[in-house]
Amino acid sequence: MKFALAVDSRIGSRPNNEDRFAMTCSTDSVLLVVADGMGGHVDGEVAAQIVVDVLSQQFRQMAYPRVAQPRHFLTTTIADAHQAILDHAIVQRLSEVPSTTVVAAIIQDDTLYCAYAGDSRLYVLEQGSVRFRSRDHSHVQRLIDTGFLNEIDAANHPARNRIYNCLGAVGEPEIEMIAPMTLTPGCTVLLCSDGLWGMVPDTELARVFNGRVAPSVLPALMNVAEKRAAEHSDNLTAMALTLLPADTVMDGRDGFIDTAVLPGFLAEDAIHAMIMDHELSEGLPPVRGA
Repeated sequence: MKFALAVDSRIGSRPNNEDRFAMTCSTDSVLLVVADGMGGHVDGEVAAQIVVDVLSQQFRQMAYPRVAQPRHFLTTTIADAHQAILDHAIVQRLSEVPSTTVVAAIIQDDTLYCAYAGDSRLYVLEQGSVRFRSRDHSHVQRLIDTGFLNEIDAANHPARNRIYNCLGAVGEPEIEMIAPMTLTPGCTVLLCSDGLWGMVPDTELARVFNGRVAPSVLPALMNVAEKRAAEHSDNLTAMALTLLPADTVMDGRDGFIDTAVLPGFLAEDAIHAMIMDHELSEGLPPVRGA
């Protein structure tokens, strides 16, 4: 599999970054994860870190070289991450259970598998349009679905950041699974927290990725989102992967990866070394107690 990858995470105007992300791949499979620790809750960033750690570790154990049952893997490991968050709260004797959103995707055999909980999104962008966008588990999305609110008004609704589903909350989370989608060369898969999609409309996302690969788009896109939010900027995190034709000549450009020539698993630290022109982990100090 050949693809161009870009990853960025920024603190915005918040005192710390509660977003976490992970990318791990074998020769035939790729895992992408974004988790947005819920602000206003104790240890939101720890909950997010637990999620990306659990999914990454289990992927490395099961992707040889493909994940045998991607849909089952995603639902099971996300449920395991939820339980790990609950266990952390018990061991640390926390007054409340940390909470986080999650969106996770596996790409293998030209097929995308995805599961999520909360309002961190997955997009499939192709030929200047949004082929697919996950539906937020939010109160505003419910109003849209029932016809009481349109997309334009939803962007400025005072309750737009209130979600009803996440990991770490009381009760079992609703882990929503997206139907598998066949991917074609040139399309881009984008995973992001609300700090990005809240500032950039879907039509604009589709337009800026049209005919371009992820590394040439994402840094400027993050700059735009951060500038628009100004002093109200939330944490913002995004991972964008543009699938390349099999005959693409890989000439060592940053972010251009051919999984067929990888020495075993390529994990997040190696990805950083390959694509990092600036500090990707801005605002992401090591998490203790995870």
